[in-house]
Amino acid sequence: MSVTDPTPAPAPAAPPRSSVKTLAVFTVIVAFVVGALLGAVGTWAWVIHHGGRVPWMAELREHRILRRLDRSLKLTPQQHEQVGRIIHEHGRHIDGILGGLQPQVRREIDQANVEIEKLLTAEQKVKFEELKMRLRSRQHKPAASSPAGSPTP
Repeated sequence: MSVTDPTPAPAPAAPPRSSVKTLAVFTVIVAFVVGALLGAVGTWAWVIHHGGRVPWMAELREHRILRRLDRSLKLTPQQHEQVGRIIHEHGRHIDGILGGLQPQVRREIDQANVEIEKLLTAEQKVKFEELKMRLRSRQHKPAASSPAGSPTP
């Protein structure tokens, strides 16, 4: 080998094994956190869109009540079945009642907003309107959903 001969470039060194493991662990953790956040946001959006009711929550609630009664009262299999049916049927009725209350609650909120606005100065009314718009956008409800065009708080 002479001084004038080109020297081959050294091969790039492989990254240390520990940094590859660290990167892999970091990637898995980030993927988990992003997935959990997307799942939470998706569930929240679904609940808001469907009026705050989640079907599997009702089923979970019924199961918990039945399990507690079963443990405390030592129900027979026949009683377990009958109590389960009773809890399910009345749970559906309760969910229907609560769902029917939402328009009434909305009307009360709108009426409160009207009464509050009567007390405010012009400057405060502008700020109050901005607050209501921000809250409405967080609830993902269009302005047309409020009765008489009054914004949601």
